[in-house]
Amino acid sequence: MRLLDPVLRVVPFSGRDAELAELTNWAGGSETVRVRLLTGLGGSGKSRIAVELSARLSRRRWRSVWLDPADEPQDVAGACRGPRVLVVVDDAASFPRLADQLGALVDAEAGRVRVLLLARTGREWWTRLRWASALWADPACVPTSMAHVGAPAQTPDRMVRTAASAFAPRLGTQTPDLVVGDLPADADPPRFGDVHAAVLAVLAERRAGGEETVVDVGRGLAALLDQERDRWVDTDAVVARALLCGDRRDLPDRLAELHVARTLTAAPGMTEVCTARITPDEAFEVAMFAFRLDVDTPAVTGAGRLTAALLERVAAELPDDREYLERILRLFPVRPVPAAQAADLASRLVTVITDAGDQDTTGEAEALGVRARALEEAGRTDEALAPAERATAMWRRIAHVDPLRYRVALWRAMRDLAVVSFGAGREKEHASLVEEGVAAWSSASEADSVWTEPELAWGMHALELTTAPGSVDAARWYHERAVAILRGLVARDPVAYEETLARVQGNLLLLVNRGRPAEALEGLRESVAIRRRLARDRPDAFERYLAYSLSNLSHALAGIGDAAEALAAGQEALALRRRVVRKAASAGRSGVPRLRFELAWSLSGVGVLLSEQGRPHEALSLEEEALAIRRDLARETPDRYREELATSCSNLGVTYSRLGRFGDALRLEQEAVEIRRELVRGSSSSRYRQHLARSLSNLGVRYSDMGRTEDAVEPTREAVALLRQVARDDRWQHLPDLATALANLGATFTDLSRAQDAIGPLHEAVGALRDLSREHPEKHLPGLASALTALAVAFGEQRRYVSAAASAREAVRIRDQLAATDQRRFGDDLARSVRVLADMESVLPTDGARRSHVITARSERA
Repeated sequence: MRLLDPVLRVVPFSGRDAELAELTNWAGGSETVRVRLLTGLGGSGKSRIAVELSARLSRRRWRSVWLDPADEPQDVAGACRGPRVLVVVDDAASFPRLADQLGALVDAEAGRVRVLLLARTGREWWTRLRWASALWADPACVPTSMAHVGAPAQTPDRMVRTAASAFAPRLGTQTPDLVVGDLPADADPPRFGDVHAAVLAVLAERRAGGEETVVDVGRGLAALLDQERDRWVDTDAVVARALLCGDRRDLPDRLAELHVARTLTAAPGMTEVCTARITPDEAFEVAMFAFRLDVDTPAVTGAGRLTAALLERVAAELPDDREYLERILRLFPVRPVPAAQAADLASRLVTVITDAGDQDTTGEAEALGVRARALEEAGRTDEALAPAERATAMWRRIAHVDPLRYRVALWRAMRDLAVVSFGAGREKEHASLVEEGVAAWSSASEADSVWTEPELAWGMHALELTTAPGSVDAARWYHERAVAILRGLVARDPVAYEETLARVQGNLLLLVNRGRPAEALEGLRESVAIRRRLARDRPDAFERYLAYSLSNLSHALAGIGDAAEALAAGQEALALRRRVVRKAASAGRSGVPRLRFELAWSLSGVGVLLSEQGRPHEALSLEEEALAIRRDLARETPDRYREELATSCSNLGVTYSRLGRFGDALRLEQEAVEIRRELVRGSSSSRYRQHLARSLSNLGVRYSDMGRTEDAVEPTREAVALLRQVARDDRWQHLPDLATALANLGATFTDLSRAQDAIGPLHEAVGALRDLSREHPEKHLPGLASALTALAVAFGEQRRYVSAAASAREAVRIRDQLAATDQRRFGDDLARSVRVLADMESVLPTDGARRSHVITARSERA
């Protein structure tokens, strides 16, 4: 086991020449202090790179200092005196006093200091260093950078051969001829640590007489751990508790994590046994262990759930001690701490600080910010507003005294308040905070880019979501800018920023709603792929977000007419959301509004897809369940959920109509119109007017279904007028709804034998649907065929049989193609168009004379 220690340098260094060369260049330069964060998953070779850098720089008369978590700041300052000093902090996230230790370097009396921080991810502790440590307080800002250690630049075969040649002499055996076992097609590239452990396990077996020559790099750690366990005196549970609480037993972190994960998931209650009566110091070690598990889950079924379980135990055992509360919360402000526990710990910390009379400090401001983020994450947005506002106000006062040091903290607090304000429906406050933040981040110096880029990416995304309805290109520009920044951040710290990239790409529903669904597909598919991979290891943490991306992908696919894939994505999202709600119910959180809202969203989306595909019986129960949930939500918080309630009323009304329940359908659509009129009166948003127009157009159809055709005219006319207004700002977003309303108006006039009034709206609807069908034929060809058939009927009633026959022929041609792909869905429509065409052709001129004819085809309704 000791042979894996990177300090011993047993295996020759190779495959990381580019990274080492870059770090060597970084160590140069004239600045007094430079800091670099080097990220990489466990076993990727971070520590070995630092060891090699130390050796290379020592030949240039640099001195290396490796910090320990227990080092006092004054001792750090004393150890770092000299002309050239490299300071290495391995597993930097586990250093509870890192800010003070780095701050001591200001007084180190060194010529040049280079600080290399090694960690699996930066996440929150890294951002906090900017204001927590005095190292960055000097106006001559410390140049700070990040880099990531990715997959090795070597094949697994070469890594195995190199390791075998190095380990065999140390073990007193001949170098064997080893081959790499097959890897799963979707497996990540093996890391140096995993390969070395696998080789060492095979060589140890051969010393005992084994003849195995295949190296299973996927199971190398497990095999080596099993061999190690054979020599243990203590039980697995005793060792697991010791490892959890800080006693490493000379096991590398990766082996320790694997053993704890296997032990704690093997039996119910083992987590409680191994964390009973832990001390505050041990609680921090347990939390740190959970942090590593969250970043780099071992290949153990169920290990992903350990993070939350361990941190719930930490929260239960932690006393009301300010130092320890701050330690835990600085490490886990929101994820992966269960939001309820994080909010409770933050509340306790605020109380401790207030009771001590130590108010308006960075500690109180941080605690308030953590509480706000945790409450917002838990879906308790209204409760999050007050602490978010207090935190921002406090950071404004603190940053006013020392803006250079604390502005990053202020920016973060402003972002948190903006998120909470948006969730609470306070759009003006949200917009103001975003504009202020983007202006500040954009004007910051290049030296601060490490700290400003994450905030700027979020700001660009926020601007994307709040652009005016007609500014699709502006929204697209903001989106692309945010994605470009995030790709750079992912390249430097994927653990911290990959989920953020997935979130930004998953919000492309804006393009879908603005009539450009095809442009959203690539980003949405990337979001699904990222979140699917994350959910595979951490279902409890990421399944909910995977459902979000799948739901939006379903909507985009429906927008281009890909009904089958849209339904598959929507049904997967629905299944995930049902599972999330079941888990929440088992934990006593089934009433969380956000989870119910998301479930209703999926129920409604899948119901609409089924109904549109001619399966209203299957859609019925889903849409009724969605309506029931939204009624409850609107009763609890009407201002926030009435819009969704109106949507469910309208959707279910359409399905009732398809099932012949015309009276029920009419009552629901009338309710939707009433709600949406109130929303329009209270807001100038074009979105509300568009939705009101949809309901008015549907209301006209519902009246016609009931035989009240005269009553259908006025709401349908109002729908057309509203849609003409909003279409002036964004034609392509509103053109589908306008075309539908025009077709419905024309059909209504036809039913009233007012063919002259019908032809204009129907002709305009056909023109619009032709344009839309060129872009997305699968989505809009059915509507075009319907409008053409209605237009043929209207022409026929005016005895314009040539024009009628031409429209009917085109409708038949389109519906023939559609029925060839889905006879069940489009067969009846095709038969209707054929009957209309037959009627028209039967009265075309014969022998130079017209024959009178009664048009028997019923008018076509959109």
